[in-house]
Amino acid sequence: MNYSNSGKRSELRVVIKPVNWRQFAFTMFLFITAFFFSFVSYIGLFFSWLGTICFTVFGLLNLLDLFFEWSRLLINKDGYHLRGWWRKQHFRHEEIESFSSENYGGRKLITLHLKQKARENRNLNHDPIPFPCTFGRPIEDVLDILRENLDKTPRKIT
Repeated sequence: MNYSNSGKRSELRVVIKPVNWRQFAFTMFLFITAFFFSFVSYIGLFFSWLGTICFTVFGLLNLLDLFFEWSRLLINKDGYHLRGWWRKQHFRHEEIESFSSENYGGRKLITLHLKQKARENRNLNHDPIPFPCTFGRPIEDVLDILRENLDKTPRKIT
């Protein structure tokens, strides 16, 4: 976080990305699985090659994600930008009411509560929005970061 001399935030930029060792371990698991499929012959030659190629491609994509940070949560002056492999979400600071955590399937999940006007603009019901952005970090730490970087400056929701 950058602060100007006056104590106000001049340019806010926080990036939460996957934990490197966990993502590298998953990449190695994918490569080892691809290596396994290259030697398996009892399921057929076609399925051996298909498994080898698929897991090698997934491993390469995951390795590239590790280096180029395709999956990440960016918090800046515009809002919260959550980008994963399969979807992107963007929420402006003025749309967010609060963050909380809920138990879902025996595990904690970060949820996002939007203001009434923002829910109407996005045609959403009153249910909180799941915000799966811990990237291998403790949920309490990420929740603290999300809450402390929420800019509560009053702005009009468009």
